[in-house]
Amino acid sequence: MTKIPGGRGGGRDPSLSALIYKDEKLTVNQDLPVHDGKPHIVHFQYKVTEVKISSWDAVLSNQSLFVEIPDGLLADGSKEGLLALLEFAEEKMKASYVFICFRKSREDRAPLLKTFSFLGFEIVRPGHPCVPSRPDVLFMVYPLDQVSSDDDDDD
Repeated sequence: MTKIPGGRGGGRDPSLSALIYKDEKLTVNQDLPVHDGKPHIVHFQYKVTEVKISSWDAVLSNQSLFVEIPDGLLADGSKEGLLALLEFAEEKMKASYVFICFRKSREDRAPLLKTFSFLGFEIVRPGHPCVPSRPDVLFMVYPLDQVSSDDDDDD
């Protein structure tokens, strides 16, 4: 069976993914093809232990990385994996913001809000221009500090 480019197939073809980074803990792949200026999907895998991996899927669009928190309990090591994702987004992808999103109806919504607030995420108000209009989804943002020429730290 042949994959038709631009077809509406439901499954992901693993051959259409490229490795963009790998170290002893973090592996990052991105779906192909990538068109300049168009959003694309990035897959993060963080090796917690020899047998445990924390995985995150994200969409990179306009220097913002959008990470959807999967349903169910967060796996052990998810915090470390997310911190590695934030570091990679800032240093390698030069992203300006990392947004996380999850369904408002989740039973664990309150602990998720607390956990992500503790990590430095802030709730995004509905109607914010950087996030899509999805009334069933809660967005939180982590602004990344990009090095600028106007450092005020020495004043």
